[in-house]
Amino acid sequence: MKKYFITITLLIFPFLIPVSAQKIDINSAVSVAGFYSGEDTLPFWIFSNQNGAFSSKTELFASLQSNLIYSLNETSQLEVKASIFVRDGVEDEFQRDELFVKYTNKWLGLTLGSEHSEVRFNGLSTVNDNFLLSGNSRAFPGLIAEANKPFKLSNKFEIDWAIAHYELNDDRFVDNTLLHYKRLHFIWNINLKNKLQIGVEHYAQWGGTSPELGKQPSSFGDFIDVFFAKKASDGASSGDTINALGNHLGIINFEYTLTPSSGKFVFYYQHPFEDGSGTRFANVPDGIWGFYFEPNTTDFTTFVKGVLLEYVDTSDQSGRRNDSRGRDNYFNSGVYRSGWTYENNIIGLPFITQDPSGLRISNNRVKAIHIGVAASQKKWSFLAKTSFVQNLGTFGNPISPVQKIVYSYLQSNYTHEKYGKFTLHLGVDFGKQIRSNYGAGLQYTYSF
Repeated sequence: MKKYFITITLLIFPFLIPVSAQKIDINSAVSVAGFYSGEDTLPFWIFSNQNGAFSSKTELFASLQSNLIYSLNETSQLEVKASIFVRDGVEDEFQRDELFVKYTNKWLGLTLGSEHSEVRFNGLSTVNDNFLLSGNSRAFPGLIAEANKPFKLSNKFEIDWAIAHYELNDDRFVDNTLLHYKRLHFIWNINLKNKLQIGVEHYAQWGGTSPELGKQPSSFGDFIDVFFAKKASDGASSGDTINALGNHLGIINFEYTLTPSSGKFVFYYQHPFEDGSGTRFANVPDGIWGFYFEPNTTDFTTFVKGVLLEYVDTSDQSGRRNDSRGRDNYFNSGVYRSGWTYENNIIGLPFITQDPSGLRISNNRVKAIHIGVAASQKKWSFLAKTSFVQNLGTFGNPISPVQKIVYSYLQSNYTHEKYGKFTLHLGVDFGKQIRSNYGAGLQYTYSF
């Protein structure tokens, strides 16, 4: 009950602030939705990457959120946000969504609590922003310090950075698993129309209590080992002493942006790694290879607002020579057996799936081509995406014959200034190895 009390308190807190305060901006919204499917589950893109709001079996949904922004001065502000949702088809029908307090100034951002991951490229990508953090699960709680905007080293060079500590407080194999995160990106502004960005993002699951191995190392010294991905000292599991302490995951980002008068072109590659073979690029071509175009809507009137094309491949895993010692086995872990999941939802790339037990990733070798288009005209907006997916299973348990599926999705929004926003969700999944599935949902959101 304590967590529900904190959530509800923060939810109503903005309404307790005097409305006459000129430095305070308060926004709230309520949303309700209903879904129907021709099979036992909803089509893939209706429920995936929805921050845990919908499950594959959700039929009814409702949410309430409230957001307060207090301007401290011209360059800094304090933000408080709380949101809750209730829906069927999940074990815990009533849960908090976002719940955080954030302070920002010209160069720093500090966030305490649970906040959604960033959404880029008009929401068209398979992962929204990050191979490892796609918004496919609820946001987990923690504290993050990061650059509010890239820090200028010179007129041409900037750096973006972050460091965070989270706790995976769900019901999982290793109870109270800790999660370390950091990123460092270097940005080269070549000229007004060309920009190159290269960086690394690193996650590590560590600490917690295993029902088989007992309490895992969690001292400050152990944190230093986790930070630098060093081998564990005495007391850790044998797997950790052979490799690095904890379960490590990361991505290396390459992004090039070209901005001519017609709009913005972005070419990107997110390269995953889980050990030294990945950092040596022994698992190429694994990762997400993407292209995004956003037209110049300032100087031109266009119906299309964004076009995206991605190629996704996780089939290599440094295992091409049938040498199991080099295979990464994405999102799986020997010690942290729940793997890269939160509340039995994959945290990253949603094409990777787990078996019903929640203790093993059953399909992490995937190939996919993904297409997305965003458009809008006056009060109407549209989002369409289609994924052509091949599921290969894992090296240990391959899927034979290869499962080939098409996931397609259309979202249409109509926004009325007075009466709110109406959203229609349509999805169709089909393939030779699955039963064709179709579904629809109607959602209403009112902001005040």
